[in-house]
Amino acid sequence: MKNKMNTLFDYIRTVCDSDLERIINFVMGIISANQHLFDRPKCPYCQSSKIIKYGHANGKQRFFCHECGKTYLHSTGTLTANSHFSRSVWADFIHDTLIGESLDFSAEKFGFSHQTAFNMRHKVLMALQDMLEKEPVLLSGITELDETFVLDCYKGKPVPKEANRNARKHGAKAAKRGISSEYVAICTGVQRDGKAIAETVNRAKPSGKELYEIFGTHVSEEALVLTDGLRSYNSLGAAIGCTVMDVNHEENKKLFNLNTVNSLHSYIKETYNHYRGVATKYINRYNALFSIVFRCAEGLATSLFHSLCNIGNGCYWHSVHDICNCRLVIL
Repeated sequence: MKNKMNTLFDYIRTVCDSDLERIINFVMGIISANQHLFDRPKCPYCQSSKIIKYGHANGKQRFFCHECGKTYLHSTGTLTANSHFSRSVWADFIHDTLIGESLDFSAEKFGFSHQTAFNMRHKVLMALQDMLEKEPVLLSGITELDETFVLDCYKGKPVPKEANRNARKHGAKAAKRGISSEYVAICTGVQRDGKAIAETVNRAKPSGKELYEIFGTHVSEEALVLTDGLRSYNSLGAAIGCTVMDVNHEENKKLFNLNTVNSLHSYIKETYNHYRGVATKYINRYNALFSIVFRCAEGLATSLFHSLCNIGNGCYWHSVHDICNCRLVIL
């Protein structure tokens, strides 16, 4: 160890200031990412504290639980489980995902392939879906509901025959005028203090049944729901018991607006265009991202990393098989 340290110090003396700064930032990133690791974390399987250190697996500390007889690592059940990359890499990658960096940018930044970046991106997105299921959003007070539309997309694969259309180039428009079946609806809801939800279950205009499927458990009975007058929202009010108000009605125009939900739509469209479209089957994964980071992407990176990557906070790990086969939107 002493010889290795001497070799490292000899090398550091020869590097330029910019390289030295990168080395310091890399080391500080590792320290920051690992500072919340407990010496003996509770067993993730039975929550017992009767555990001992039990050697190492691939250079990582392994633990043994006397209560259930299972072994585990610091990363078991977390986003970083079975990953060859360090916690500092995952922390930076989560930050890149939140601020909308492209897959190729992250792949070049960290030195891995585009496919690896894709798998890591979708592991993060599916973990965000897990968070929303674990702690579902409940909209109350003044709540704005509306929908925005994006063209269906088969990015990365040939357009199937049942789509009855040819492949489109980036930036191309729909073949039909108006809101047709070529459009996928992203139904959104925003509370004035910032809570948001976005989900896709249909093409074109949503029905009352589809709106209830999305918002039925996410809107409080005491909420004042502001809409643009789409009739489907009236049945939502009857089913939930909340008050639904049309902001386009003459009496309400001067008092209420949909500015907050429209700003969410602008954020979604801007991010969607930045990605040059998102495959429709993955769109609800990105909707989870839109819901969580709306208005506060920069401040969430650290807290999300510790929620998703620290043992004991729940299971947020997904395999490559899950990425390809689970929670896909089929319309």
